[in-house]
Amino acid sequence: MKVNAPDLAILSDIIKKEKFLNDEELKIISGLTKNDFSFAPQLAIAESVHYHIHVPDIEKLPHELFISNNGIVENRKEGYIKYGFPGGLKIIFSHIPVAQKEQSAKCFEQSWLDHIGIDIRSDNKEAYIIFQQIPFIAVQQDYFFKRQGDGLEAVKCCHMQVKEKYWVYAAKHINYEFAFGPLVIHENGFGIDLRPANPFNNPVAEEIPCCGEQLKAKIFVN
Repeated sequence: MKVNAPDLAILSDIIKKEKFLNDEELKIISGLTKNDFSFAPQLAIAESVHYHIHVPDIEKLPHELFISNNGIVENRKEGYIKYGFPGGLKIIFSHIPVAQKEQSAKCFEQSWLDHIGIDIRSDNKEAYIIFQQIPFIAVQQDYFFKRQGDGLEAVKCCHMQVKEKYWVYAAKHINYEFAFGPLVIHENGFGIDLRPANPFNNPVAEEIPCCGEQLKAKIFVN
């Protein structure tokens, strides 16, 4: 794995101490290093992993703390900042909308994990084959998924673009972003390709499970 697991743990500790995420979200990010992580093949070839966290105001973040822990500002715009850390780790904070509207009880005065990004920057055939295994894995796990881009039209969001993406929704509040291709920073606007809404938070998926049964995705290709 190109991403350094010990550095991942250090970054997780910072997030925990600053109370950016709740216990459930911390458990989700710690799951990346578990042996049974469903997308281990994709993580193994990823150049970096990032956490995108919504916060009430990026100006009130402990920026000195991030810098003292070897954080480097890689991109900063109105309402958006991205830090890079050793070991192929990134953390993005924003207080602007980065996702399509979805039913949620989240309050914009709170912090929450919008998504976990797994960044596959190699664009050779071998990497692309592993990237295109994502829908198959999602179906096996009863996850929803959506594709952005077709390899020809770039996917643009957050002042950046890549060749294409898969979004995987493992549960109501678990969103994985898989980006394929080199990251290009563009200055010509924020981009229109927001995170697609999590189908588990849409009315079509709002069903009451019987006898504690876990809600599963019924539509695999969107």
